[in-house]
Amino acid sequence: MAFGVATVLTNKGKAMLADRLRTTPATYTTAPKWIGIGTGATAAARTAAATDTALSTEVETRAVGTESTVTTTVTGDTYQTQGTVSITANRSIDEIGTFDALTVGNMAISATVNVISLVSGDSLQVTAKTQAQ
Repeated sequence: MAFGVATVLTNKGKAMLADRLRTTPATYTTAPKWIGIGTGATAAARTAAATDTALSTEVETRAVGTESTVTTTVTGDTYQTQGTVSITANRSIDEIGTFDALTVGNMAISATVNVISLVSGDSLQVTAKTQAQ
């Protein structure tokens, strides 16, 4: 499979959303608000897939996102988390994901993106959206 730009709600992300609709979530009690970035998708010719559970090579400390609901098509139909990742070394970022924990955790959104070249001291603001359909 050739490298491609894609954003998907992972299988685990679908399970998280279904469980969190319950009055008392049983399994996924924490929102997928942590934002991770990674490298290696382009070289691996990897495109984001629903079966993803991690980034190819995660770099930097995950940012805790600010959660909100926003409108895409109808009022309040989209869960959004927005955060800023601090860059500590020169990086060629080509993957972004949202997770339900600062480290490890479950991946809810997997995205492969065109390479974003960053240098130490930069920051990358990420807005991730999941629309109810």
